[in-house]
Amino acid sequence: MTVAFDGLLSVSYSQAYVVSDDDPPDPVRAFAGQVNGLCGARVPGALFLVTGRHTGKVAFRVDVVDGPPPVDPGWEEVVEVSFTAFSGDVHLMDWHQGMYPLPLRESVSYRVRYCARGMDAGKTYLGELETVVDHYLLVFWPAPVEADRIVRRTSRIAAYWHDEGFLVG
Repeated sequence: MTVAFDGLLSVSYSQAYVVSDDDPPDPVRAFAGQVNGLCGARVPGALFLVTGRHTGKVAFRVDVVDGPPPVDPGWEEVVEVSFTAFSGDVHLMDWHQGMYPLPLRESVSYRVRYCARGMDAGKTYLGELETVVDHYLLVFWPAPVEADRIVRRTSRIAAYWHDEGFLVG
């Protein structure tokens, strides 16, 4: 297992990204046709990640593993998508365009598991921006492309993003 990132990530508008270039994906395109509303993967080479926290710091970890790990029962929200980088220059990107390199290979298909804990608390927290309330884990492993899916859904804010999110019209 490779821990690619483990630290605090700055978010605004409840957003973070994985990019294969310098631009975050458009949210409407990222989630078009998906069942999950937390990890948009429809823009090639990019992921649009939704957090509970609107603005501030969230605890964030990215792991790259050889195969699918068991789903940890400690995570309240779990979704899975497929991702293929279109360059070898892949980064986790925060709202302020802080870039953190990820050791993902170009043209390799990965399965991605996005996990969250404390999304409702993050959504309603109005205190200091530096206080961490919600936590996130993004895990990549090589796998064939398959449809996105919701593995676990428990919070009100995740339900909102799954049911309404970036829907148009």
